[in-house]
Amino acid sequence: MNDIDSRLHDTGRAFLAAAWARLREERVVPPPAFHPYLEVGRDYFGSSVMPLAEYRALEVAIAASHPRFDAGRPLREREFPGGLIFSFLETFIAQLTRAQEEFSPDGPAAEQSLRDLIQAVRADTHEVACCRVMSHMTTPDGKPVEFTNVQVQPVVAQAAEHESELQRIISTVIPGATSAYGRDRPNVYAPPESVIIARDSGAKPFDLAQPLSHQIERFMLLVRLLKPGTSESVAEVQGATHTVREFKPTVLRFRGAGPGFGSPTQLAARVITLGSDDVSRVDGLGRLLTAAEQPRTGMAFTSFGMALQKFLLSFHAYGWSEQIVDLATAFEAALSGKEKDDVTLRLKIRASTLLSTHLDPPEQIFKDVGVIYGIRSALVHGGAMTEKTLLKEIRKVSTVPDGLPDGSAIAHVVERLRDLVRRSLLARVCLAASATSSWPLDADTGVDAAMVDDHSRKVLREAWREALTGIDAVASADPPLT
Repeated sequence: MNDIDSRLHDTGRAFLAAAWARLREERVVPPPAFHPYLEVGRDYFGSSVMPLAEYRALEVAIAASHPRFDAGRPLREREFPGGLIFSFLETFIAQLTRAQEEFSPDGPAAEQSLRDLIQAVRADTHEVACCRVMSHMTTPDGKPVEFTNVQVQPVVAQAAEHESELQRIISTVIPGATSAYGRDRPNVYAPPESVIIARDSGAKPFDLAQPLSHQIERFMLLVRLLKPGTSESVAEVQGATHTVREFKPTVLRFRGAGPGFGSPTQLAARVITLGSDDVSRVDGLGRLLTAAEQPRTGMAFTSFGMALQKFLLSFHAYGWSEQIVDLATAFEAALSGKEKDDVTLRLKIRASTLLSTHLDPPEQIFKDVGVIYGIRSALVHGGAMTEKTLLKEIRKVSTVPDGLPDGSAIAHVVERLRDLVRRSLLARVCLAASATSSWPLDADTGVDAAMVDDHSRKVLREAWREALTGIDAVASADPPLT
């Protein structure tokens, strides 16, 4: 151990003894075993320990240990010891409590925490991870699958052990991850569930979380386009992967907070299964989407960008009516073009022409779009509809099985519209990314004329399927079998 490490070790040990004594006086410690994670500002005040001479000594020792704490550095580039000191103290208390040790500044928990502190002080870069809990997602064999930028880790456990296994997976990546929830965990049970994990390292850990979260969202966009499913984001834990850190675990809760037991998504659950053979498909679709989007300098938003956003928002909705509105907006942005007259008719014609297969004939698509848009119009244009009329209309949709309970029938209508939107987005991506760019994302001149010509219609329909064939994903052009 060199002189710097020895000084950190000695001042750190003295601080733990003094801080424990002060917090014990204030009846903060020992915490209950069920909730071992303390947080400054919530469970105790920083002013309880900052006046201690031992705190100031440790602060000076840390500041002298690495150039990034130098007072002469620009404020944006400078780090402050305080964040590490409080993390060090809270890490020690948690380790002591979980190990059911009696307090000792010389015990195993103290020694481990001191080693973690020294490692954190000396580090030039920090690893950050985002762990997003997804409903209705698994892998064929229950084992993790590595994709280009993320890992999918299924939660394999019986119902009684589900929560503990889920937290074990996240805590393996982000130690102490359960501290992010406080005392309010996102209690959602929508099996099979998976955790999507993304990691990166850098000198500024707080700058890494948002790009990693966007990376997961982009991955889920590609997966949802390729595979019809009801997989929703439940919650995401973000934080540094080292135990002593300035970037402590935090939790991101999504709009809608994932599918609860009364959710329409839960009533028509469709599981996404991801295997190793899907890695090349996801990468391939990512390349097609990048080629199709093309940078559009100076644009605040685009119609296709809005279509993608609303498609994703439908997975974070609070109820079926919100899902219908989001998906209808995405449908229009994807297919309707710039003309404002006869939008519903244009959607019915374009969707039935472009998306029809032997499993989903054009007349079926034409009829379903008309029924769903009647419901959508009542929702957004100040209309009204009785419950009896609503239930009568939804049972006209071709994918609603006979005899379903009312809530489940509505959920199947949502999934019918979502699948039509999914395939519309896929078609637009593939057609825009092709060498001839037969339907660019920012234009639709001549599209309607092409759809009334037998040859041109066939060319359009086959072109986007050929693009999917090129990435071994032509099955994505078909509707789900159930």
